[in-house]
Amino acid sequence: MKKLLLIASLAILGTTSNLQAQNSCGTDHDFAEKARKYPELITARKNFDAGFKAFLKSYKPSSSLNKKGSEPKYIIPVVVHILHDNGSENISDAQIKSEIDFLNLSFRNLVSDSINRRQGTFNGTFYSYKQLASDAEIEFRLAKNDPQGRCTNGIVRVQTPLTNKGNDELKPISVWDTKRYFNIWVVRAINKGNSVGVAGYAQFPMGFSGGASTDGIMVIHQEFGNIGTSQAGQTPNVTTSTHEVGHWLGLYHPFQTQVDTCEMNGDEVLDTPPTYFTATSNEPLRNRCNNKNFNSCTMEVPDLPDMQENYMDYFIGNCASNMFTKEQVARMHYVLETYRSGLWSQENLTATGVLNQSPSNCKPIAAFNCPSRTTCQGNSLSFNDYSYNGTVTSYNWSFPGGTPSSSTAKRPTIKYDVAGTYDVTLIVTGPGGTDTIVRPNYITIQATNTANPKGFYTVDWWYQNNWQEQGWSFEYESPNNKFVRTTAASFNQNASMLLPKDPFNQLMSVGTTASLISPSFDFSGTPTGYFAFNYAFAQGRLPSSIGGGATNEEIKVFVSTDCGKTWTPKTTIGSSSISTIGNNTSSILASSVNFIPADQGKWKDVIISGASIPNNSNVKFKIDFRYQGGNNFYLDNVRLGSNTGNGELLSEELKLSVHPNPFASSTKLRYFLGNRKQVEIRIIDITGKEIATLFNGEQNAGTQEIEIGKSQFQLSAGIYFVSLNIEGQKFSKKIVVE
Repeated sequence: MKKLLLIASLAILGTTSNLQAQNSCGTDHDFAEKARKYPELITARKNFDAGFKAFLKSYKPSSSLNKKGSEPKYIIPVVVHILHDNGSENISDAQIKSEIDFLNLSFRNLVSDSINRRQGTFNGTFYSYKQLASDAEIEFRLAKNDPQGRCTNGIVRVQTPLTNKGNDELKPISVWDTKRYFNIWVVRAINKGNSVGVAGYAQFPMGFSGGASTDGIMVIHQEFGNIGTSQAGQTPNVTTSTHEVGHWLGLYHPFQTQVDTCEMNGDEVLDTPPTYFTATSNEPLRNRCNNKNFNSCTMEVPDLPDMQENYMDYFIGNCASNMFTKEQVARMHYVLETYRSGLWSQENLTATGVLNQSPSNCKPIAAFNCPSRTTCQGNSLSFNDYSYNGTVTSYNWSFPGGTPSSSTAKRPTIKYDVAGTYDVTLIVTGPGGTDTIVRPNYITIQATNTANPKGFYTVDWWYQNNWQEQGWSFEYESPNNKFVRTTAASFNQNASMLLPKDPFNQLMSVGTTASLISPSFDFSGTPTGYFAFNYAFAQGRLPSSIGGGATNEEIKVFVSTDCGKTWTPKTTIGSSSISTIGNNTSSILASSVNFIPADQGKWKDVIISGASIPNNSNVKFKIDFRYQGGNNFYLDNVRLGSNTGNGELLSEELKLSVHPNPFASSTKLRYFLGNRKQVEIRIIDITGKEIATLFNGEQNAGTQEIEIGKSQFQLSAGIYFVSLNIEGQKFSKKIVVE
């Protein structure tokens, strides 16, 4: 790209489309992420670029290039996986087909009426690059046969809540042999590392030879197809997929090097002028259609304007994303001939059925989900059908234990009156045949009379470590990174729960949520109830390429009064206030630093109380932590109470302290009572054995002080715990005897 070379032997035809993207491409981040895990990709990429230069020496374009109506040289079998949660991301077959149609227009340089629209836009003046616009001779066709040879329409639909966290970890949920099919995944949102606002990303051809289960492109539903509605309420940006397919076929961004100089090789293509682009918060993409001479690089010979028309750049407006150049087409042909030749082989085209253009009447595939699979007895649940692959003319549901026990509706609602677990069966029938799906133990119905009675509770992972037996549980969107018990840090006990850092997303946990869910508690007639916990967390740093700054973690607290069928948000702690160590802490945020809160000053208290607690006999709580690549997250001192008297005693009101600690001969325990209370204080050793009772009785309001002597209680050197029970509410403090 150092000098603009025109390959004049190819025919000339201009194209256009309207790019309205508000989101960016995540392909470069994806490659960098993979290269950290597989360093051999760096060498593979260098070999790939060197191989293309050698390929150009003998490359001869087809004689039919750019001839309207000519047969494609390369036919690519396609499968589209719709990964959805029964929301708007479950786009229609028609919207999917509209994207395939546009891919074929854009790669054949045949977007309709492009020349006239561009003449109107620029007062009859074309950009100087129209002579470079080229037909790639590539046609994409939805597969007619699946990998087992069964009839398919080339579209697969899979329900998953992870549609909001699209990345490589999600792809194996539904993938067809990437050596035989071009896999496209459509999701609601993409999360590549710390990147936000990603519209799509692709896997480059080098290094995996098309055999990895992640090979293909992923696009958000709002940027797929040219019908439906985008984020801005406009027609979706149909060119996003064209851009990502370009990457899948080996094309880079024209600004690929992302450096201050424009003299680098950039996209390794000689007939695209160099451009320089760095996204800003005010302008994530550029609209320069009012300036056809816009030039971000002026050091080249010859010095030419940026190619705003190119599909692979980051320009928007009705002048942008109109064309591939002749040498970009040559590069795509190099990939198809060298890296992806099995896709378009005659044998594969026959096996995947794409040579048969007549419509197929396939057997439908039965599929359904229930958005809330758990609820209290006596409640109703709604079921959603998302059967696919063919026309459905009838539904036959079976709901043992439910009322009604069967249904022929597309989306039935069923009531369950008895606690237990229940199967669900769906049979769908269409002109192509019948299919059945049985999901055993799919529905869980909980009894309403099993809530814990009124009182004070703590989640015990510090003493008896019986929190699971108490009915508490963790749930994860990513199973690879989980909370673990640690004694390295705690708020006021000897252990806490730690979600370890994953700064480079090696565990694929960035962008996912981990949740602590409580059992049910009775808060009926309790105007002063509360739910509280402490946490410690250090955010990470975002890459400068996407704006820098702190990572965007979030904590949310929810309550449920229907056994977890629905959750009502009660409080949110966003990225601006989530850090417990301040915002100016660049050294502690480094990925090489293992954040450990050294004292209580590194923890924050979260409390919901009063009217935020439902006056209900069956209340559950949920803490969600959304991780985005920061440092360690610690959770501790989870507690709740349904006091109908004087209200709760909060930990910060207690002002519990032990000083000195550690101590050699004696120390003093101090705490504060707002009013007269019943108090019991014990010393417990690390095995849970009671060593002594320091006090048991009523104490008046005010600051309390109790001395603990080493010889007085015959304490050996080691770790002990001072346990306070204040009218049923429990607190603990670790002490160290030297």
